[in-house]
Order: sequence, then C-alpha cells, then structure tokens
Amino acid sequence: MLQDIKKLLERNSLFIAIAATLFLAVLSLSAVPKLNLGLRIKSGDKYLHFIAYFGLTLLWYFALKDRIDKKMFKFFVPLAIILYGIILEGLQSGLTTYRTGDVYDAIANTSGVIVALLVFNRLLKWYRTI
Repeated sequence: MLQDIKKLLERNSLFIAIAATLFLAVLSLSAVPKLNLGLRIKSGDKYLHFIAYFGLTLLWYFALKDRIDKKMFKFFVPLAIILYGIILEGLQSGLTTYRTGDVYDAIANTSGVIVALLVFNRLLKWYRTI
C-alpha cells in the first residue's frame, strides 16, 4: 500500500507543488485573521513563514527531481522560491492595504528554503527505500 501511495504522489507531484504555490500566494495576499496559537512566542508568524517555505521547497524538489538537470536543480529551485517569497512580500506592500511586506518575513522564508535544501538529500535517500 505504501508503494501505491508513493506512485500516486509521484504522478501528481508537479500538480501538488503548483497548487501549494498558488495556495501560498492566496494566503499571503488575502486578509487572514490573526491566529492565536496559545504560544507566547514573540514573532510567532516567522515560524509559520519558515514552515511554509520549507514545505514548499520540498514539494518543488520532489516534483522536479527527475525533470531537470541536477546542476540547474540545486541552483534554480531555491533561487526561484526565494525570489517568489520576496515578490510576495513586495506585493503585500504594494497591492494590499491590510497586509505589509516585512524583511524579517523574507528572511524567515529564505531560512526555510535553505534548511529544506540541506535536508533534501537525506529525505530523498529515505524516500527511495520505500
């Protein structure tokens, strides 16, 4: 059964990555109510930015791992996602009155991308054992 799930995810990985990218744009540009997670952490939304871009990067890595050249893969995917995050932060400031772009959000996004880059090969090794 695990093999069937793996095949299903592989066949749909590009669609899943595109859908997650669009979903992240919608969340970034819409009026989202403040979440109170009960955690008394200052700047807690930065953790959400980190997690979102970490996950987005992993989705794109899995979607493109066998579709593009390896050298381009390691450079293009993280650069594209980092630029995407910066563009969304700029759009928040320019297009909306209820959201503001934040340099620290962009740094949290970039950190998520970099950590995903660092752990991807380990995850890929585990994934191939399934």
